[in-house]
This record gives sequence, structure tokens and C-alpha cells, in this order.
Amino acid sequence: MSASVRWVGVLSAVFMVAFQGNALGQSAGDEELPRTFVEGLASGVGDPIFEYYHLAAIVGIGVLAGIAARGLIPLLAFSAASIIGVAIQISPVTLPFDEAIVALTTIGIGALVVRRQTMHPQIASILFAIAGLFHGYSLSESISQAPTAPLLAYIGGMLLVQIGVGTIACALAIKISGQPTQLKKLTVIGAVVTVAGAVAAANSLGLFG
Repeated sequence: MSASVRWVGVLSAVFMVAFQGNALGQSAGDEELPRTFVEGLASGVGDPIFEYYHLAAIVGIGVLAGIAARGLIPLLAFSAASIIGVAIQISPVTLPFDEAIVALTTIGIGALVVRRQTMHPQIASILFAIAGLFHGYSLSESISQAPTAPLLAYIGGMLLVQIGVGTIACALAIKISGQPTQLKKLTVIGAVVTVAGAVAAANSLGLFG
């Protein structure tokens, strides 16, 4: 089994575990707010992984960056905008329809991966920054009332995961793109990302309870 096949399997398994972890977290009720720097960091690392739609978007953006082979600027734009989203979450301002937009952007990212769509870095950065704004806003809802220190740690953990996972996905896409016989693996990844977005959309409509 090639390394790329193993990585596709790992990504699919991570999505499944993330979805199950998110479902368990919702059924268990609201968790206590992080009160220390370490607790905030742990939440910042955990939330982007266990919120399957966010993980899917990160992977998809990383893969698109690898397909375009023009650097990680779009991923960094998404990550920077997600910080602004967190700032909006803790402010009096609200972003309407955030859950629906998060779901739709994830579906869109997955569709772009399926098409193996390349985009100009500036256009990709603008589009993914908009997505990152809503993802950061939605993701940080559970910690919006946390004290300053754990909140800053949360942002740091969130960025660590976003950039780390996105970079790995980018490297994987570059490797697969160099092997024409392996391109179907990108389609599989794109399909998984799209399904994650569709599940998030169904959740936002209350179809799963």
C-alpha cells in the first residue's frame, strides 16, 4: 500500500472519528468554559479536529493549495480570517446564518477539490478568507465567554491545527498530483469534504435532531 493511499485512509478515518466525537459532545451538553491557558490551548487544538466540518474545510483548502502548487497563502488567509471571526464572536456584533454559510462553504470547497480546480492565489485567498471568517465565528461560540488568557490560548491552538493540518493536506495533494494514476484519490478526498459539508447543512436545518 502506497503512502498516499494510507494518508487518504487516515484522513477518512479522522473525519469519521471527528463526526462521532462531535455527536457525543453535543449529546453530553455544554462543557465548562476553559479557565486556564492550558485548558484554552487544549480546546483550541481539539475543536478544529472534532468539529468535522471545520476539519474538512481545512483539509480541502490545503489540498486545493497543493493542486495549484502556488503556496499556502490561501490557507493562511483562511486562518487569519478565522481569528477575526473569533473577535466578532466575542463582540456585540453577530454574523447571520453562520451555520448555513459554514456548511455551504465546506460543500463548495469539497466540490472544488473534486473538480481539481486551480485558482489564482489572490482570488482563492479572498474566497477562503470569507469562509474562514464564518468558520472562526462558528467554531468559537462555545468559548466566547472565556477569560482572556484561555481565549488567546484557544486562538493559538486553533491556528496550530489549521496551519498544521492544511500543510499536511497540501503536501499530500502535491505528491498525488505528481502521479496521474493516483488522481482519483483527490476526488475521494473532495467527496469526503463535500459530504461533511452536507452533514453540517443537515444539522443546521435540524434534520438530525
